[in-house]
Amino acid sequence: MKKIIYLVTQSDFGGAQKYVFELASNLPPDQYKIIVAAGSEGDGELFSRLADFANIKTIKLKNLKRLPSILGALRAIKEIEKLLFAEKPDILHLNSSAAGVLGSLAAKKYKNKTCLPLRVIYTAHGWAFSEPGFLKQKIYLFLEKITAKYKDIFIVLSEKDKQMALKYKIAPLKKIIKIYNGINPVDLNFLEKQEARKILGVSPALGNIANFYKTKGLGYLIEAMYILQQQGKDIGLVIIGDGPERKSLEKQIAKYNLEKNVFLLGKKTKASRYLKAFDIFVLPSVKEGFPFVILEAMSAEIPIIATTVGAIPEILENEKSGILVPPKNSKALVGAIIELLDSPQKQKNLAENAKQKLANFSLSQTLSQTYSLY
Repeated sequence: MKKIIYLVTQSDFGGAQKYVFELASNLPPDQYKIIVAAGSEGDGELFSRLADFANIKTIKLKNLKRLPSILGALRAIKEIEKLLFAEKPDILHLNSSAAGVLGSLAAKKYKNKTCLPLRVIYTAHGWAFSEPGFLKQKIYLFLEKITAKYKDIFIVLSEKDKQMALKYKIAPLKKIIKIYNGINPVDLNFLEKQEARKILGVSPALGNIANFYKTKGLGYLIEAMYILQQQGKDIGLVIIGDGPERKSLEKQIAKYNLEKNVFLLGKKTKASRYLKAFDIFVLPSVKEGFPFVILEAMSAEIPIIATTVGAIPEILENEKSGILVPPKNSKALVGAIIELLDSPQKQKNLAENAKQKLANFSLSQTLSQTYSLY
């Protein structure tokens, strides 16, 4: 029986955590011993969801953080190394940038000391060196490159990320595997529009579900709402989620006097079930890997406006199954929003075409391709 450790930086339930949850919870328990380890940051929803699975052991790592100090990083490496010594896994599957860098360094030390075999797989949920900030980009790229030699396989979630890995010489082609994320629509229990709106307490034209990070581009969407207001468009926007950018977003909403138009509703358990509350789903990200929420919005038959980042152009075809706009462009968002608001028939066509494309992104395919690497 093989033992596998999944390592992810935070314990909330964003894209990387959903990915880990699906992989861990669907592994055959008679063939694998499964451990999911995550840092202490986050609301712990990943651990809460995994509590229903008696065969999955969960471990909280107090030193593993999204942006650790140098001392904190060294402590995290030591903590992960201690976990490896205690569990002696056959496979270490790393997820997200901090876990990828620190976990691979811990794995190197572990293998050097024990000479035990350990297969290290790393899923890049969007390259961190594509995030905003020149210095941040340089640091992340350097860290990815120097730790790449300690990883046996790189899983990328899009052709774009595959080409970026090759362009920046992070790993050779033979070590890079592209596997799209997938969902099982049967698992999604959407609330009907009126019920979802009643629970949320608002009836928004536009909606978004995201962690409040700069990479999600929420400020550009709020700026778009201000432009729409200036043009006499009195519409509502709901954003479900939370995170470190909340205060900044609240200040922006107050600056533009949008308190009656833009609502930050905080985190909601199983947030995707509220998708039908929105007339249009808008994802203004400046960086993505492969956002599950796009697949969920497709399944909910909600027309989608999204930016041309990460795997999104590989999921949606512009003007056929969604409207795609450049990132960091509030005016482009405004144009797309007005175009859809003025055309209910186009909303319907886009939503129907998007749902038909879901067959290309099945959970069963994601699982089988990933498990074959194990």
